[in-house]
Order: sequence, then structure tokens, then C-alpha cells
Amino acid sequence: MKKLKHGIIGFGFISEKHMRGYASVSDRVETVAVCDILPERLEAARAQGIERLYDDYHAMLAEPDIDIVSVCLPNYLHRQVTIDALEAGKHVHCEKPMAMNYAEALEMLAAQKRTGKNLMIGLNNRYVPINQYIRKYVQEGNIGEVYFAKCGWTDRMGLPPSGWFTDVRRSGGGAVIDTAVHYVDLVMQMLGYPAVESVTARTFDRLISDPELAGSYAFPGLIDPKDTFTVEDLGTGIINLSGRRSIVFEHSWASNIEEGKRYYALYGTRGGVSFENDRVRIFKTENGTQTDSIPVIDPGDSAWESEFAMLPDAIEHGRDISSIPQQAAEMMRIIDAIYASSASGQMIRLDEEKNG
Repeated sequence: MKKLKHGIIGFGFISEKHMRGYASVSDRVETVAVCDILPERLEAARAQGIERLYDDYHAMLAEPDIDIVSVCLPNYLHRQVTIDALEAGKHVHCEKPMAMNYAEALEMLAAQKRTGKNLMIGLNNRYVPINQYIRKYVQEGNIGEVYFAKCGWTDRMGLPPSGWFTDVRRSGGGAVIDTAVHYVDLVMQMLGYPAVESVTARTFDRLISDPELAGSYAFPGLIDPKDTFTVEDLGTGIINLSGRRSIVFEHSWASNIEEGKRYYALYGTRGGVSFENDRVRIFKTENGTQTDSIPVIDPGDSAWESEFAMLPDAIEHGRDISSIPQQAAEMMRIIDAIYASSASGQMIRLDEEKNG
């Protein structure tokens, strides 16, 4: 079978993930083109063996032989470039977050439906073998009915490079839209993406709002005090779900804590499971006896191959991946509610919004 041809729009740091990812399925996909407005990035692509280089993404989209396009651009460009690519007849792999907000995500879904092309969103943590193991374990009913979950992604010194990342007009937000989009999504996926009833949240910009102070919470050279700092460095809150369930979240780029960690846990009527910094523990109570265990998890296929096989599978074998952008859009609705709750100081009801 002829290989699918792949092009990348935006050759910054996240494009390396897409280069490596599609290289992991190189028997099916070949990366042949790169577009970026910066000459030095095009030269970097040339050094990696890419010969077809563009400084205008419309020119790349006009190439009839390109099947898949990766959108590896700042958040504020996701919507328009994704829609343009879909309407040019390309299948699209857009990086997370899906968009700046829910309204933009809905426009992208409408374009996907209108064109009939496939849309993939880069929620890469879904494909990590440990996370897939836990999702299967939970969805098989091993911990019973899940009634509570918590998740977090916290860093002690993790402010990103200033520039578009720290400018809300171009990023849509800070730590919440950057990392909660991963772990809240993971928990929601494990629960089957239940209906969200309400969100109550707070965001804080105590460290990042002072550019001089922010430099102490980032690696040297990442923060330019002359840049714009209008996003949060911490977000916390509770997401109430149908069935009297809830998720508590905590996501930060920088905090005065002992150490950073990535974690989530689900509590069920027959047991519980937790993940923290790549360690999984299972808690059970049977016949009045409490037991703890640490499962041995087969690493299986790499997360790269699992994620980047999705579009080829959809194109070549008709695999239905429509739930991925639909759930990514729902994640944007939750993020919108987090920011709205923090700004208003009020609980945001989403069940009334959906029923209204």
C-alpha cells in the first residue's frame, strides 16, 4: 500500500513529537513537508532531511499529494489553520488544547463534519501504556462504581518560556489550559465522559504576574521581563458530574511545594486506584480485609505508535476516531467554565446551559 504523505505546519518544539511520532509508523506514513514563517526553523527541517519547505501554509495545503497535516502552532492559530486544512481535503492532527475556547472547538467540529475528513487532537497522555492499563482496569469494573476522583500536575519551577505562552490573547490561559487539559481529560475518559453539572474554580497569578519574580520560577533564560504576563500559574477547583460524582483538580506551573508531581486517583465502591509519578497502586477491601498492590504493567507499544497510528487507521481502515475531537471539545467547555468561575467567583452550571 502507498504510504500516506504528512506535512507539519509550525516547526517549533512540539513538532519534534510529531516527527518522532509519525516516524514510529514509517511503514505507513512519510513526513515530506514542513511550513514555518521563520527561516531558521525551515533550515532545521532541511537538516532533518525534509526537502519540501514552505513559509505560507496555504501553499502546503494546495499540494494534492499531502494526506495528513499536523498543526503544531500556538493555540490561537489552531482553529483557523485546522479548518483551512480540513477544507483543503487534508486529515488533521491538531495539537492540544484543541482551541482557545469551546466556541472555536465547535467550529472545528463543524468543519470536520462538513468535509468528512478525520480530525485528531494530540491528547498524548491517553496513549501512555500505564494510563491505558488503568483505564481498562477501571472500565472493566474492578473498583466498582467510581464516585470521586482527583488529579493534578504541579511543578515547583516550571514556568514556560514567555512569549505567546504567557499572553492570554494567544494562549487562552496558563497552567489550566496547558496541563489540566491532559489529566482532567484522562479522568473524564476513564469515567466515559459523563455529563458535567457544574464547575467551581479559582485561578491564581501570584508568581507569574510579576515578571521579575517569575524569573525565579523558570529555568534560566526562559523569561523575558519585557514580555506580556496575563495568564494564571495555578488553577484549582471541583467539577461536579452526573450521578453525584466529582473531580477535584490542582494544576500549576510553579508552586512553593516540596516537589512537583503528576497524579490522579479514582475512588470506587469496591476499590481504588492511584497514579503518581509513574507509580500505580491498587487498593481493595474484600471480606473485611484491606489489601494494597502494585501491578506489573507491560509497557506494550510505545505511546508514540499508539497515538500516531490513529489517523492512518482511520484513513486506511475506516476506524472511527470521531469521539476524540468531540471529547476534546467538551474538555474546552470545562476549561471555559473553570475560567468563568474564577472570574465571577461563582459556580458555573453546565447542565442548565446544555438543557437550555
